[in-house]
Amino acid sequence: MVDIIARDMPDLLVDGSGVRRRDAVPTVPPGIARELDAVVERLTAAPFDAPDAADLAAAGLSERHLALAVRDGRLVRVAAGIYLRPQAVDEAVSQLSAIEQPFTLSQARIALGTTRRIAVPLMELLDRTRRTTRIDSDRRAVRQ
Repeated sequence: MVDIIARDMPDLLVDGSGVRRRDAVPTVPPGIARELDAVVERLTAAPFDAPDAADLAAAGLSERHLALAVRDGRLVRVAAGIYLRPQAVDEAVSQLSAIEQPFTLSQARIALGTTRRIAVPLMELLDRTRRTTRIDSDRRAVRQ
């Protein structure tokens, strides 16, 4: 309903940040900014150790806050509830290039030092972005 009203008001914009004036830049409160900094620090230390939904909720980070971090280039959304640093995508490709090709999901998970919860959507992202290619139902390879 709000988006219908906002559409009739040319100075308002409806986007992932909510409803706002077209000239307004969405920001996060200082406490949320600190929590986002903590997530980025965690991912800097362990690139494939994405916090789970419970960790994000406990930190007070909503989808809106995370969308702002994605918009600002601090995080990349791998899948619903899974966020990594943008550099992690290139790092994953680099690490996967170093293992025997083709590789299985399990081999990728071990090479990246991560869990299946993160490895599955990360491999799907790499497939969608054509960084990897599916060989068959069990194996994929890094594109050269």
